[in-house]
Amino acid sequence: MLTRPSPLSNRLFEQTYWSLAISGAMASLWLGSPLPALAMIAIFGLPHGALDGEMAREILRHRFRSWWFPSFALPYLFLVGMVLWCWHVWPVGTLNAFLVLSLCHFGMEREAGNISPASVLAWGGAPLILPCLLRPDATAALLSTMVLPESLSSPPLWLVTLAPLWIASVALDLATCQKDTRRHHLCLMTGLVIIFWLCQPLQAFMLYFVFIHAPAHINTLIKDIRWSRIASWQTALLHALPLTLATGMIALALWPFFAGSHEMRSVQITFQLLAALTLPHMIFERLVTFFYRRLPVSSEGTILVTDC
Repeated sequence: MLTRPSPLSNRLFEQTYWSLAISGAMASLWLGSPLPALAMIAIFGLPHGALDGEMAREILRHRFRSWWFPSFALPYLFLVGMVLWCWHVWPVGTLNAFLVLSLCHFGMEREAGNISPASVLAWGGAPLILPCLLRPDATAALLSTMVLPESLSSPPLWLVTLAPLWIASVALDLATCQKDTRRHHLCLMTGLVIIFWLCQPLQAFMLYFVFIHAPAHINTLIKDIRWSRIASWQTALLHALPLTLATGMIALALWPFFAGSHEMRSVQITFQLLAALTLPHMIFERLVTFFYRRLPVSSEGTILVTDC
């Protein structure tokens, strides 16, 4: 029988977690250095993707027993390695592919069910297009650090060209969304514009990734009864810890293969590893979504395995 933490324990954990996250974000903004922002992305942002391991455990352990982890981890690591290799041989092309995947991923993360293309572009494009419009030089400099030894004189042209369509998609999403969510959507989009206007691109992305993107993913999993051990923020982050630490070990192993200052290395490793994790993370999510309806659930929320 799974032991669940008490409501008081959950409440104290969430209060502590968000107090640390807010304090870390304020310190990062005050210091203005890339390293605190990258640390925030790693500590408070990466764990949401590490829950893929817990989801895989729930689906695969009945069929593969103790072999469930290798059957999940080996294909996952293969895709991670393939993306890292692509960064090495084709950095600019891989960066653009990463940005396309990120736009789709960010846009589809906010809500479950069928999402309109306008909504995907509106919410997925915001953290990518806003820095290109509001701080183009700083954005080009940040992206150039990711593709060293290549360099970019300006943000990717396709993102800038997409801006008018993005603005139209934002207007369409606000006009067609339900009345009870319209004010929330408007406030959230206004907040994003203000964040990317006032902050440097890296700090702005940190705020988006830690306080909007990652919580949306974790909250979706908590509400889903199929993931029986992801019942609260406390249990979610506990079960995300092993793969989060494993990701940190991969980052440390990559350190000798990059040149430059500590800041440049950290930016390259963080975002190249984010890109490498985004591809298998998205594929895994699509596979789970595709087979989701084919996985019957018991009254307790446990996935029942059949032979089909």
